Amino acid sequence: MITQVSVLPCLKVIEIAAEKETVSQAVKGALEQIQQNAPDEFAKMNADPKVRDAVTEAARAAATEEVKLAHEFSSRPGQDIRKRLAKYLPEDRIKLIEEALSIPTFRMEITKKSDGKHLVQMTRKGKEFLPGKELATVADIDWTSILQEASILVEAILLVMSAVGISVSVSESTMEATVEETARAIENSSALQRAIAEFISSWHAAGSALDKAKAIFVLLKDSYAAGILWTIIKSLCREMKWYDWLETSAKVTAMIIAALATEGAALIAR
Repeated sequence: MITQVSVLPCLKVIEIAAEKETVSQAVKGALEQIQQNAPDEFAKMNADPKVRDAVTEAARAAATEEVKLAHEFSSRPGQDIRKRLAKYLPEDRIKLIEEALSIPTFRMEITKKSDGKHLVQMTRKGKEFLPGKELATVADIDWTSILQEASILVEAILLVMSAVGISVSVSESTMEATVEETARAIENSSALQRAIAEFISSWHAAGSALDKAKAIFVLLKDSYAAGILWTIIKSLCREMKWYDWLETSAKVTAMIIAALATEGAALIAR
């Protein structure tokens, strides 16, 4: 006698197991990033079970959410996004993601002076962000371009933080320090320079919002590989208490690791 067994339940069990493994690896990776990049705070975290559990659970929740959303958006990624997000996220979370698209780093304006020379001015919310600079040399022009590239990366991370439900109120001094630290990292990394150049090219060639979202995901993927994401997150959270920014970094890192494991389906949709 031959017993017929349905394949579908078996596939479901395999799928659930794979999702659990993705979450587990994301949590592990997030904690490893903390240990590598903030060893003193990592030691303090492990010495306090309450903090350790809170950070671990924050990473697990972020990764679990990413995996669930990735399953939702693995098909029809560009359709009915807001409605489908509402199945998993409360309205305030969705609004936070929408508002993240308008978070400013700074505005750059280049003007030609009466003597024929060019002056670059950088403002944020109508106020001076960085001192104006005369573009007198090639080095001046290169640094100005790198600052613009740093702005792109910082805005991408702010968008990711909003996607995971973190609303960060960034002061002028923190934003200035973050942009300058990011700019120095870009200046010293040919990999980051290539990643941003490819992003700009993909962004201009994008024919839809979905294409632009994919370009942002690739930029985040390349930036994570280059090791810059932790620097930006830590800098943006410099005004938080140490255990709060550890929890924030755990959330963002776990989400990104889970997003990479699921080909960015959820992150692209958001």
